[in-house]
Amino acid sequence: MTDERESTNESRRRILKSLAAGGLASTLAGCQGNGDGGDGGDGGDGGDGGDGGDGGGTATDGSGDSLVGQEDPIGNWPPEGDSVTISFNGPESGGLGPDGQDQREGFDLVIDHLNNGGGLVDEIDALSGDGILGYEVESTAYDTATNAQTARENAQQLINQDNAQFWTGGMSSTVTIAMEEIAAANNVPFMAGNSTSSSISGENCSRYYFHPTFHAEIIGMMMGEAAPAELGEDRSLFHIYMDYSYGQSNSAAATKYLVDNGPWELAGEAPIAEDENDHSSQISALQDSGADVLYFSSFGGFAASGLQQMVDAGVTENVDVIIPHVSAFTLNPMGSAAEGVYGGEPWNPGADNAATETFVSAFQDEYGEVPNQSHLHTYESTLVYAMAVEEAGSFHPPTVIRTLEEFSWSQAWGDSQFRECDHQVERPYYFVRGVSDERAEELGIRTEVVQTTDPLVYGCDETPATNCEMGPYGDE
Repeated sequence: MTDERESTNESRRRILKSLAAGGLASTLAGCQGNGDGGDGGDGGDGGDGGDGGDGGGTATDGSGDSLVGQEDPIGNWPPEGDSVTISFNGPESGGLGPDGQDQREGFDLVIDHLNNGGGLVDEIDALSGDGILGYEVESTAYDTATNAQTARENAQQLINQDNAQFWTGGMSSTVTIAMEEIAAANNVPFMAGNSTSSSISGENCSRYYFHPTFHAEIIGMMMGEAAPAELGEDRSLFHIYMDYSYGQSNSAAATKYLVDNGPWELAGEAPIAEDENDHSSQISALQDSGADVLYFSSFGGFAASGLQQMVDAGVTENVDVIIPHVSAFTLNPMGSAAEGVYGGEPWNPGADNAATETFVSAFQDEYGEVPNQSHLHTYESTLVYAMAVEEAGSFHPPTVIRTLEEFSWSQAWGDSQFRECDHQVERPYYFVRGVSDERAEELGIRTEVVQTTDPLVYGCDETPATNCEMGPYGDE
């Protein structure tokens, strides 16, 4: 069911305001300042930040979209009227519902900021706080219920009924892959959050999908760098993992970087069957192995339940637990038992950059709490799309895709850039640790940063990138 913001119920169309749309379009990626053009943001390794805009531009037909009338219609382009729709399609119910609800809050906030200013929008020259390219941004939202078929049906509806130019949201890798297919088939760009199967940027890559976070291969790289430095080199590793793409790819990557190419030894593994909630057999296998580190490739509420079983069995008294991708709702239910649990996060509110401080402050003003990674994922993903549209001067999907393929920016995620070969982002990540109740009260979140990586990514000539075959832009 479509859930539109109250403002869109009052008026679906706003008269375009006069602005130098061409000037905005010429502002390059990641530019920040006081509106005078500014310096370009720094790119990650292998890419330069953009130059500041010079305030000039090409006159348009008044729509704000410089390519209207110059290119053939494709996807939901060109926009009709004086507004555009951006949609959310994430798991507000089901096993990953808590993270999806957080994603929705970040999405609602960025839509408000794009239309009315505030937060990071006020720090970016390319964005006016008066919509995108002068178009008011309307929003619709759908609940995937953590179900791939529901996600497909929602995506088709937001494309066919809502005429969305872009959408974000999603947690499960299976759900994200299903939405990638819809995006490519309909020529509508899509950017998900927090899905971590390596195949997303490998055999399931898509020209119309950009992956703005880490996945299993990159998490493995991060763990290989950070975990031995924190926990020591003479350690014995055991895997308990969900026996599908997410768990399989994360456990394999951890073995690659911590054992095959690292200092640890492998003590064994025990898979968790789909819908298996009782982990007693896996815990018994772990205890019998003699391992002193557990790599627990589970996620969200499933991981919280599994961790509680391990605490009850006394596992955590002698074994260090690492969760490849931790989240607030994984550790929050654990309370003090989460103290000392390690994991990887794509972002933490303790990240040391000015944009993080701006986002945290704006989020607290709106919601009265400290944001987590899921809040930021939909916020910054939508922000990056808006910056790319302004740089391209158009919502024309192939033009926006080509712009994103050369895009670099520096916001709360740190120095970031997408790659043309597989649309995987290159940016920093965080090795974190669960904290005590007292420390969580101080931080406003259950994790603290132990180590921050440099921007991480593997070569385009390495797996899983070598498994990626991009589809067409659609205007060839």
